[in-house]
Amino acid sequence: MLHGICYSSFIQVIQNAEAAVAASRDPFDRVRQIGRNHLTTTLAYQKEFSVSIMECHALSLDYRAEIENLWKRYKTLIYSTLDGAKGAGVIRNDVPNRYLYMTLMSMLNWSVIWYRPGKGLSVSELDQIFATIYFNGAAKPGIRRTKRAASSQRATQFSSPPITVSVAVPVSETHLRLLDVACTLFTRKGYFATSIREIADLMGLQKASLYYYIATKEDLLYQISRAALEHISAGVKGALEQVSRPADRVHTLITSHVISLLYHQNWYAAANDELHALSPERREEIVALRDEYELLLRKTLEEGQAAGILRADIPAKFLGLVLLGMINHIYPWYQPEIDLTPMELGSLLADLFMTGIASGNTIHTI
Repeated sequence: MLHGICYSSFIQVIQNAEAAVAASRDPFDRVRQIGRNHLTTTLAYQKEFSVSIMECHALSLDYRAEIENLWKRYKTLIYSTLDGAKGAGVIRNDVPNRYLYMTLMSMLNWSVIWYRPGKGLSVSELDQIFATIYFNGAAKPGIRRTKRAASSQRATQFSSPPITVSVAVPVSETHLRLLDVACTLFTRKGYFATSIREIADLMGLQKASLYYYIATKEDLLYQISRAALEHISAGVKGALEQVSRPADRVHTLITSHVISLLYHQNWYAAANDELHALSPERREEIVALRDEYELLLRKTLEEGQAAGILRADIPAKFLGLVLLGMINHIYPWYQPEIDLTPMELGSLLADLFMTGIASGNTIHTI
């Protein structure tokens, strides 16, 4: 059943994108059509697509390989379209396709989690916001050129704080290792498909020994989720205390968020992907922590708007939701052995958010 949901969701997106690209001869419009098609198709099948992106890792190896091959087909189409736009000089050549592609997919896929039909924006209005930020950036149009020049030079040095766990018992190295192992399995197999026995076996301990630290498997997910959110919040707040200028604060928030998230990549993956597995009371507590962090992010963006740094034609609420999509959903694809360092990636994503992917100083009509 899960394979059927994933396959039908993904093939619909891919076939629609292939048709849209084939129907256009303009290199810029082809990239634009991919983004528009992805958003409209995934939101038309929002429930199915959200299940697909959240639970695809729970498929068997054969089924997962089939789905991955489908996504490779889509990725090849997007890379080819980006190459065509680069060759025509309408989008930036200084950013590898991997990051242009991942930024677009992260931003769009996140929308299936938070978008509510009939409440607030229409799909068409949301598409306009996504396209504006992706191509032209969130910086006020009049200062886009100076922001792009400054972004590559700004590299505030800050590090992520150690992760802490809010639990009643003392946190030992064994306890932290237990949570790390649980994260690895939850990320690889999913929360429901992972047993306490598997966790104990990977730890090299007897199953009964784990109950010194937890009463239930859900305790693991709760501790992981709370620690992951508190860790990112502490990292970002600590970094923001070092800067005061609105433009620097936006850049610092993005960079420090990325660094903190990737410091414990699996922790955040488990916290984000398995939130639904928590009891209603615990889920409400984690959502409250997440909402508190989103308020900090939105306040920082509002400061940028008030200072004339960020565009005022898009409400800070939606600037924030687009930004969270760009910087939250890096954990499924980030590979430290081939990707930029967390600091470099954070700075690049800050640049892309502020100035977009359009080439030169051109402001594209979306």
